[in-house]
Amino acid sequence: MFLATAALAWSLTATPPTGPLQDVPPAPPSAPVTPDGAAPTAAAGGVRNLVVVTIDTVRADRLGCYGYFRDTSPRLDRFAAESLRFTRCLTPVAQTTPSHWSLFTGVTPHEHQVLTNFSGGGTRGGGVKGRKSVATLRLLAERMSERGVKTGGFVSSAPTKAKTGLAAGFATFTEPDEMRRLGHSVVADAIGFVDGCGDAPFFAWLHLFDAHEPLKPPYLPADYMDRYAEDDALRGWLRERDFPATITVLAKRGVTVAEVNNHYDSALRHLDDQLTRFLDRLDRSPLRESTAVVIVADHGTAAGQRDHMGHGMCWDEQLRVPLLIRVPGIEPRVIDTPCSMLDLWPTVFGLVPELADADFAAQCRGSDVLAPDHVERPVFSMGAKPSYDSLTMRRWKLLRDPDGVRLFDLEADPHEANDVAADHPEVVSRLKAALVAEVARHKKAGLLHQRVGASGTLDPKLIEELRALGYTEDDPSGGAVEDDGS
Repeated sequence: MFLATAALAWSLTATPPTGPLQDVPPAPPSAPVTPDGAAPTAAAGGVRNLVVVTIDTVRADRLGCYGYFRDTSPRLDRFAAESLRFTRCLTPVAQTTPSHWSLFTGVTPHEHQVLTNFSGGGTRGGGVKGRKSVATLRLLAERMSERGVKTGGFVSSAPTKAKTGLAAGFATFTEPDEMRRLGHSVVADAIGFVDGCGDAPFFAWLHLFDAHEPLKPPYLPADYMDRYAEDDALRGWLRERDFPATITVLAKRGVTVAEVNNHYDSALRHLDDQLTRFLDRLDRSPLRESTAVVIVADHGTAAGQRDHMGHGMCWDEQLRVPLLIRVPGIEPRVIDTPCSMLDLWPTVFGLVPELADADFAAQCRGSDVLAPDHVERPVFSMGAKPSYDSLTMRRWKLLRDPDGVRLFDLEADPHEANDVAADHPEVVSRLKAALVAEVARHKKAGLLHQRVGASGTLDPKLIEELRALGYTEDDPSGGAVEDDGS
């Protein structure tokens, strides 16, 4: 995933409740965040369970713990104050199915070969077109299950259904009957699973889709949709990031970008309230001291920024994701090191050796960003369409798309508004060569897995559901949703 040479990096950077869920009391006050300093030591023994929560389509900059001005995420903010909070984590690809495949295999999209939502599980996934079986790769749940860990996956949308292959290794797996469901059903299933595990170690995955296009059914409760109104604070926030007042797809319906963002914030608050039930249930039981919890988004979204509604490109608002890791015995801390989602498992295994699986760790392409000898390296990301990719460093970001190559100085321009490629041709030359070499390495690694199996066939029901969510084979980014501005 990363560039092999540190020289380039350095040259370019400077007892559980049994009553109804509503009777669960609130979590205790959170611990203060300690400053960024020495790397955390490994957790004390006794951590035996793992929970992964993927919050679909959540921009990091829309959560309070990442500086947002609205109360979109009070429970996540409390959780963040108890966690390692990573401020500069990027997804390998800003689309749901391939991002989750990278999360649960630890390798890049070019290696696992799931490049869009329309190329999702091959023969392993039950016949979604476009991808060959990768029997030489293992998903984390498969390794956990083989070690005797109880595994449960609870997902909420078509791009994560069993047909995509992401259910591999989960002994218990629930999904919506149609294209999506709201988070309360996911949380209810997950609580039932955890309660049913008894004393056995478990791995639970919760996937919450509430923030993805909240004006599509099933609709959020009405009191959520009217929660936020346009005001000077929102207008200033949007203006600072160069949001237009409206865009073509919205103007046709008489909808403004500010209205879309009010709906998005409402959906984030609904997601946060659903997750509250699960986190409070966990924290009011002995599991609090034996369970590591990871909360991460698969990608962000444009929400009108740069005249775009969807995701699947390589702008910061679509790539930068919240990443929170809470491990019993590890002091909370803010981590500003640039990193990839692919660094997640090497980092978690460094914190919790009891959870580490040697075979899976060897498969992972990332590294432990908290290790004393960690060296910052450019972070690769790619889009859901061909010719969209990027390398991001602490200062520089090179973005390549069909219009050419752009360079951004993130220290001076964190919102990527000004292309400075003409001012720094030597940086562009070095990063472009590095990007080309990086992609070649990823594709070469992918060839190792093409010896097994053959392409699956199209699954009509899943393709219909993906289209209903705004994705098409011609535009896998879902970037032009005519009937929904959210």
